[in-house]
Amino acid sequence: MRVLLLGGTDLTKAIAEMMVKVGLDRAGVVYVPRAFPISYEPNGVQSSRFADLGAWCAAANVPSLLYERPDGIGTFAEACRADFALAAGWYHLVPRVVRSRFAAGCAGVHASLLPKFRGGAPLNWALLAGETQAGVSLFELGDGIDDGPLYGQRSFPIGPRTRIADLVAAAESAALALVEECLPGVAAGRLVPRPQEGAPSYGLQRAPGDGEIDWTQSAVDIDRLVRAVGRPYPGAFSYLHDTQVIVWEAEPFSGMPIYGRPGQLALLPGEPDPSVVTGSGVLIVTQASRSNGESVMPRLRRSANQRFESRHGREGDPDR
Repeated sequence: MRVLLLGGTDLTKAIAEMMVKVGLDRAGVVYVPRAFPISYEPNGVQSSRFADLGAWCAAANVPSLLYERPDGIGTFAEACRADFALAAGWYHLVPRVVRSRFAAGCAGVHASLLPKFRGGAPLNWALLAGETQAGVSLFELGDGIDDGPLYGQRSFPIGPRTRIADLVAAAESAALALVEECLPGVAAGRLVPRPQEGAPSYGLQRAPGDGEIDWTQSAVDIDRLVRAVGRPYPGAFSYLHDTQVIVWEAEPFSGMPIYGRPGQLALLPGEPDPSVVTGSGVLIVTQASRSNGESVMPRLRRSANQRFESRHGREGDPDR
């Protein structure tokens, strides 16, 4: 079975590299650039997990195509004699007329335990929703959003202090294991996908502007946001006067009660790091920077009683 990969992220690259090790035949790669137009964002988006698949394919002598429109996939598939397609780190719907060109099928890798968290940013939403388990699904693409039958799934836990980087790493390991486990069975005709079971839920696409901190929320919820949109994504942020402050690490404070306006900074006795009053509880900020990466922790420690401000309407790329 000759496999055509569709994608443009670190996961796509990891799967492409793994395929050689397990004897899967790479027919080619259709890849997307770091910035690209998409239906839900007229000004285009940027991938936070971009990998330069064009350069990788050139070095590995694998045929490749820069994605421009769906019909190009089918034409390229015929040219490289692909009979199966695998979408991983892919952002676009694959129309039925294109899927029908693959004799062995057209599957996708999705970072959730389908039918939960169909759609965008499934790992981010799982953390934000307070889930205790996440996973990866390998499924046959259909006409809807992540609603096709399943070839297999793998799950992994979300702990009380899990960060999005932990989930990204766990999801990559699970995806590689699923592809290695399932694709030989698909190629041999032994593995037939089964329908998804249970009530579906959907996550909508996220943008960096969604990481703006609302200090009227609870310390627990803000901590969850910080952990859900941190690296490799753009981070949770707020504004101190004219400075954008990206909060990379924080934790709820369980000590004495502190009274103040949500967003107000304090330096508590015995605490080396600054605290921020929230709508319910206090958040200790342990790592923060400007957008250029320069630490702002010294400034925050000198800013007792000053207040973070809210500025809505920022544009940006998806948490994908």
